[in-house]
Amino acid sequence: MSVRSTFVGTAAFLAVVGALFGRAVTVHSVAYAPLIYRATVNNNDLSSVEGLAPPGSFVELWYRQRNFIEGNPSNPTDPFSWCSWKNKGTPVRIGWTWADNTGVFRLKNLEQATSVMLFPPKGAGGSCEGGIYTELLPRACDAPGVNCSAWGAPTLDWLNIVKGGGTAQAAGAETGGEQAAIAIADGPDTGTQWGDMTDVDQNSIDTTQAGFIVGQHVSWRCGAGGTAVCPSIAVHDASTGLLADAEYPFILATLQSHRHGGSFIAAAAAVRNQPLGFTVNVNVKFRGRLDVNLGCDRKQSFDFSRGLVS
Repeated sequence: MSVRSTFVGTAAFLAVVGALFGRAVTVHSVAYAPLIYRATVNNNDLSSVEGLAPPGSFVELWYRQRNFIEGNPSNPTDPFSWCSWKNKGTPVRIGWTWADNTGVFRLKNLEQATSVMLFPPKGAGGSCEGGIYTELLPRACDAPGVNCSAWGAPTLDWLNIVKGGGTAQAAGAETGGEQAAIAIADGPDTGTQWGDMTDVDQNSIDTTQAGFIVGQHVSWRCGAGGTAVCPSIAVHDASTGLLADAEYPFILATLQSHRHGGSFIAAAAAVRNQPLGFTVNVNVKFRGRLDVNLGCDRKQSFDFSRGLVS
């Protein structure tokens, strides 16, 4: 009897230790680092972020930014290049919250606390003003700054805007993302009714699906090669009083990539061929995983709109 009691007591003790140890390492496991699956931008600024994390964990959201010159590294006349980091590359915390009992965390009204501009103020191909690269770095902790998971965004390899013949295309590449997407736009999505102009084209890849390797290098090329074809639009420079269409003051290429522990959003702007009579700010919903908490969202990686999209 005493042997059985000792065995039961030892088993119970080991179970408790195992549970405690398991809790301690949960947030440090790669699979349990937070994953961002949705973000919104209002008037060019980051407004909200949603994602998945260990249920009940304290979730911090940090960011860091740098500029870049859009281009293609294999094109010596139009090369891609990096510019300096903002804040010397030191991440800045922009919000925190708790994940609910289903593991969902939400941060809203971020622009009211810290303004994080995700889109260039003007088209400036060939200079650092034309490209903004933003890393969103979430981490799950037991308490503020305590036993936090590691973070790390995928890698932006390059992003380029190709113009010519009244069209614009977005080409680029990234490595390390679970879900990634690229888009080209000269204005917001205004609808699909007769007479509406097509202002946005996009292409997304989920490397967790069959046929891919999770986190593999992904590229969108307009010619031969690449993982997928590059998106393309006709540029509507001649908006008139008879056919007024909301347009951006520039042509916009955007590439997003997400994985557990970090995401990035890269945006490049190029000048239009003709000036516009009126322009609009950039409002957009970014979607990583399209199978999580869609709600009223359209099932697409980029949803550029005319109004607020919180």
